[in-house]
Order: sequence, then C-alpha cells, then structure tokens
Amino acid sequence: MDLKERVKVLIKGVVEDMGYKLVDVQFGSERGRFALIIKIDKEDGVSIKDCVRVSREIDPILEKAGLIEKAGC
Repeated sequence: MDLKERVKVLIKGVVEDMGYKLVDVQFGSERGRFALIIKIDKEDGVSIKDCVRVSREIDPILEKAGLIEKAGC
C-alpha cells in the first residue's frame, strides 16, 4: 500500500463520521516544504471552519501513525 492509500485508510472513516466526503489526498510542496492536501466535500459546501475542524481531527491520527511530524493548518 502506497502512502496515499495509507492516509486514505487512516482518515476516511473519521472524515465520513464527521459528515464529509473524502474527495482526494494529494502530496505537494509549499514554500519548499512537504504538503499533504486533503480534499473534502459535503452537500451544502465546505467552509474554512469545516477545513479547520477536519484538520484538527485528522492531524493527531496522522501524527500517531508517523505520517506527519507536526500538524498545522
């Protein structure tokens, strides 16, 4: 299982339990640093508050799995 699939497996249930759909997981670079991009959606759209809420829930999961060193929005 590649890294993208591992991330999906770890967070999909949590994201869906929160009422969102996990659309995609991407990796990229931002300001020369590794970036993990999680795309979510829900029926009435997604706000910044939604993104923060999901990030706060999944960051500890990804940290515990050793997939990210330090979480941040």
